[in-house]
Amino acid sequence: MPVIKSQPTPSQSICVGGTTIAPLTVKYTGGAGNVSFQWYSNTKNTTTGGTPIPNATSVSYIPPAFATPGTYYFYAEITFAGSGCGSVVSDTARINVVADPVITAPPLSTQTLCQNVVPADLTVTASGGIGVYSYQWYSNAVNNNTSGTKIANATDSVFTPTTSKPVTTYYYCVISQPQGPGCSVTST
Repeated sequence: MPVIKSQPTPSQSICVGGTTIAPLTVKYTGGAGNVSFQWYSNTKNTTTGGTPIPNATSVSYIPPAFATPGTYYFYAEITFAGSGCGSVVSDTARINVVADPVITAPPLSTQTLCQNVVPADLTVTASGGIGVYSYQWYSNAVNNNTSGTKIANATDSVFTPTTSKPVTTYYYCVISQPQGPGCSVTST
């Protein structure tokens, strides 16, 4: 009789917009005849009553990016064509989706200074998401937080800009969480 030899990862946590670190995978031993796979999604931690996922018919399944926080469950059913082999069902795999981190204290919005005057530090604070925060500051000649240049070694929540040139410079910080796939937020 067929049995499940390797279950899908039992639990993963990610942020909205993220995908799982690794595919959900199931392995079996035994059975006979042609083998077919079908993955199911469920709103409950059970292997019955789930909804078949279209085209999720292989040994592994990668859920698409999640748009809504919540807890999602998946499981696989493996069916064997051999006489009397029937089917086996995997354990559930739980995906916990949380909201992205948010910036609770943005950096100081504007400073007007003379050249070579020491500016106030730019500080950013975030909350939420999953795990430890990682910081990267960027500088930009235009007022947006998408096309800036990464500042070398500016990887703390506090950054001190330079004022060695008489120009207007914009700064922003990208905060990410390596332990949480898809967990990031950008300051303004």
